[in-house]
Amino acid sequence: MSHPSSSANRSAPGDFWDARYMAEDAVYGDAPNAFFRDCLSVLTPARILLPGDGEGRNGLHAAAEGWSVRTVDASGVGVSKAEAHALSLGVSLEAEQGDVRIWEPDEVFDAVALCYLHLQEEDRFGFHRRVCSWLRPGGTLILEGFGPGQMAFDSGGPKSLSMLFSVDMLDSDFEELEREVLMTQQVVLDEGPHHQGRAEVTRLVARKPL
Repeated sequence: MSHPSSSANRSAPGDFWDARYMAEDAVYGDAPNAFFRDCLSVLTPARILLPGDGEGRNGLHAAAEGWSVRTVDASGVGVSKAEAHALSLGVSLEAEQGDVRIWEPDEVFDAVALCYLHLQEEDRFGFHRRVCSWLRPGGTLILEGFGPGQMAFDSGGPKSLSMLFSVDMLDSDFEELEREVLMTQQVVLDEGPHHQGRAEVTRLVARKPL
């Protein structure tokens, strides 16, 4: 999910996302993000964290694939919908409400996935560095978000260049990890009503050294 860029929404991001998730079902679709799905398919199921998972589409997929899943999101509405979906699908999901800018887990993970989790510039670097500390040695980070070229498209994302992910930005933010995939490319999104059409995305797969 892409965080709102206004200062009012920055102070209480949960309010923005509560309103969006109450207004519609499956805001970003029911299916998992395609890049996340493909990356997950080559990993051995273990313990995974998904910050900013909204209504739970990616966490639910991971749980169905045998992963032990923990998610955190600013929206209480999103968390409740994720829990309800998990119950209806018969999978286990630990979903909690929290502001990822200050939230800290009490454990480390075999994988962390960040799908369209765009923060203000002043919050992003510190958050990304904390994400590195949440990975156990040998753990995998999967990230997909909008690239700088997304400013030319209307398929979703924040309309603030500083909140979009360039290759150089992510290379610097995650320099302590071993980057295996790091690229920007154009794709066609089909992820619910708010991620539709041609887009520029930046993708990262990285591992924490043993």
